Amino acid sequence: MKTLIILSAIPASGKSTWAKEYQNNHENVYIISSDAIRLELTNGVYSDQSHQKEVWKIFEERMHSYANKADNVTVILDALNDTNELRYRYLSTTPEYDRKVLVLFPASNLEKAKEYNGQRPADARVPDDILVMLVNKFESPSKEVLDLVDELIEVVW
Repeated sequence: MKTLIILSAIPASGKSTWAKEYQNNHENVYIISSDAIRLELTNGVYSDQSHQKEVWKIFEERMHSYANKADNVTVILDALNDTNELRYRYLSTTPEYDRKVLVLFPASNLEKAKEYNGQRPADARVPDDILVMLVNKFESPSKEVLDLVDELIEVVW
């Protein structure tokens, strides 16, 4: 079975930690991280946002190509995926996957996110004003999105 897992959360909510833990406990798991792609393109400069179009092009290319890595494969999309537009696009344009899972992290706990953000390396921290903006921008999954997933996992802090 080919499974696509879409992580959806604000920054510093534990998405990458969750993805790595899942990968460590399952076989044939590939993580596509927008942050990791950005680091690849900027020689390790996390805050360099000058390659955003290329980051997302590579992100989507890998989303499709990793489905062909094995007959039994799981691909995790490690990015904010904070809007229904993004979630819907990824869910509706990936017929190569048999199963689709949305993993939703709580977006309302700004203080916990600030705490986790403070534990990140200095160059990977998100400024507090941006974090607040992203909390306010975060959308709950719509019915249209939920209709496209086989499973919804809600992570509790």
